[in-house]
Amino acid sequence: MRVRLAFLTAAVLLASCTEAGVAPYAPVRTPPTQDADPLEPTDVLPPPVDIGERPPPPVIPQGDATFIGLDEGRRGGLSMEQVDVDLTVSGVRGRRKVSVEFVPPSGLPYERRTTEVDALVDASHTVRFSLPVAGTAVSTSGMSGTWEARFFLDGEPLTAASFTLDP
Repeated sequence: MRVRLAFLTAAVLLASCTEAGVAPYAPVRTPPTQDADPLEPTDVLPPPVDIGERPPPPVIPQGDATFIGLDEGRRGGLSMEQVDVDLTVSGVRGRRKVSVEFVPPSGLPYERRTTEVDALVDASHTVRFSLPVAGTAVSTSGMSGTWEARFFLDGEPLTAASFTLDP
């Protein structure tokens, strides 16, 4: 243990020594001299760069739903075969997923369908979704009342529309 203590003491003493034997002095700083007047900030900055035309603002996707085969009040009976809804999507670029969720009067989602849309931003694209009615749980369980069709674009809400099924 004494040998270790002696080595550590020697290492500390040698590490604190300098080559000249005198501790180095801090560098002396002299204040800068001003020969000329300071420049105006505008003289230092580069000239403004013309970026040309600004890019157009991003296009916000929009959707419009139209029900096919229902009368003016968006009403139909439980005896009809199916309810068709056309969704016209605009402002969509590239390949995107469009979904519809049919919600009965109970408020719980009944059915969800998804399709892909591949469109240009300046063109609108129409997608048709169908909800089978005759011979399904909709007619056999008597799910009459106001239904809602909720539309989504890549999982984000796009628009919603409602229709009524009479008994």
